[in-house]
Amino acid sequence: MKAILNHPALYQAYQNAGGFFGARIKAIADYLTLRPGMRVIDIGCGPGHIRRHLPDDIDYTGFDIDEAYIAYARRSFGHLGTFHCRHFDAAAAREFAGADVVMMNGVLHHIGDDGLQTTLADIRDVLRQDGVLFTLDGCYREGQSRVAKWLLDNDRGEFVRDRDGYDKVLRRAFGKVNLAIRDDYSRVPYTFIIGVSQK
Repeated sequence: MKAILNHPALYQAYQNAGGFFGARIKAIADYLTLRPGMRVIDIGCGPGHIRRHLPDDIDYTGFDIDEAYIAYARRSFGHLGTFHCRHFDAAAAREFAGADVVMMNGVLHHIGDDGLQTTLADIRDVLRQDGVLFTLDGCYREGQSRVAKWLLDNDRGEFVRDRDGYDKVLRRAFGKVNLAIRDDYSRVPYTFIIGVSQK
């Protein structure tokens, strides 16, 4: 299953079938305000499908380290933004400084605490003073359905956390962290945590 998801089209089909991609769209609509002219950086953009669901009049830049995903994104959505096959690191933070929003949809749970501390510091540096980090990930919580827990246990990401775990890593880099847990975003039982963090 995990190997199949490495293929851009199959990955997107899985995301659509389970309602996971739709959850991203709903969460962005519910928790993130995007205005014309905003500079948006999408870390872990995958094959780029989310770009179709964002306002046309933003300045969008996507990052991912998967060559197949980025090649697909450039072919399909290159007219709507730019896509880079590289890590988002300190050099990228300097190059793209002044972002209004950084999005990380389904990314935090792929990075361990130590690596995430470095990445979040770079994200803090790339953001304007009033900029926002928007995150969406799977989340463990007491009382969640067995299906949701099984899906999280078998996720490709090895660092799925509970609410306190996400709060802890985000607060290492950001002074304001607001988290919301939602169980009503996907077709299959699943627990999402949405984070909106600022300096």
